[in-house]
Amino acid sequence: MDAEDKGHRHGNFPNYYNFHPPQNRLLILEQCGLMTYIRGGLVIGSDDVSKLGDDGSKLTSPRKKSRLDIAACAATVGETCSIAVKDDIIYYCDLGCNEGDLTIAMALSLWKAVHNNKKQTVRCLGLDIDSTLIERASNKFSCKGVDDKEKEEFMPVFKDCNLCSSDAHNNACSSFFADSTKKHQEIIPRKMFSLTTIFSTTMWIHIHSGDEGLTKFLERACGWTKKYLLIEPQHSGCYRKAKVRLRKMKRPEIDVSAERLKMRNQIENEIEKVVTGCGFRRVKIDLEADEQVDDVRTAWNRTLQLYERTEIDED
Repeated sequence: MDAEDKGHRHGNFPNYYNFHPPQNRLLILEQCGLMTYIRGGLVIGSDDVSKLGDDGSKLTSPRKKSRLDIAACAATVGETCSIAVKDDIIYYCDLGCNEGDLTIAMALSLWKAVHNNKKQTVRCLGLDIDSTLIERASNKFSCKGVDDKEKEEFMPVFKDCNLCSSDAHNNACSSFFADSTKKHQEIIPRKMFSLTTIFSTTMWIHIHSGDEGLTKFLERACGWTKKYLLIEPQHSGCYRKAKVRLRKMKRPEIDVSAERLKMRNQIENEIEKVVTGCGFRRVKIDLEADEQVDDVRTAWNRTLQLYERTEIDED
């Protein structure tokens, strides 16, 4: 990677969180009910929002005046829509974590939810291609709101990893679980993450590894995820802007043409198609009002897509 690109070629922006503070996304996720839904499915003692309602497709969130609707839910009345068991350890992975601010904020949100029940803990892994950003992430965790006794238990792990590489991605996840097993003497029956997040990373994977590479990356992310997958994909217009920014900087341009990247024009739908083909279904927002809001969007006009696993290979 060339420092002169200033993050505009691989997405490894050195001051990213100055422009997009973690609270921006967390606030949206809380307001729309998606974080409530995630906690409900992971945290012991939380309101169980993973049950179907009377019509077989609706489920009620504790948040007033909103409902969560699982798209294309085919389960029968009374069945759970997802893997129902809540684990003693919530494993969280952030793919494309930059210097870790949002990773830590998400992990702390989960940790605070489990802190009072004394029955669970949180383990966190952040992966990013830039070793400098990973070093910053590893050094900045201040453990605010975490007791000294809990500090070592909660300490997030950050690793540099080229997520375009299947071997690098799989090895990073495998070594995380191996280290956790050794360090904490844990028995992990199913080495998978309870929650995986991919914030504004899919475009960079797509640009550098093409349609096939993006598809394989998403399939790997699904394969490592036991419960929830939260994706914020860059829409088609972001590809053109990335190319224009490099041109204005007089840096070598990147080929983002639709001829090369055939998934680009309908990228959000293409991502959904891949993920739902891996045993997940999309969780959508259904406001109790005349206006139906299908997609949760950030202030910078990107969708926040939450997926929930509905089937798992027990072999």
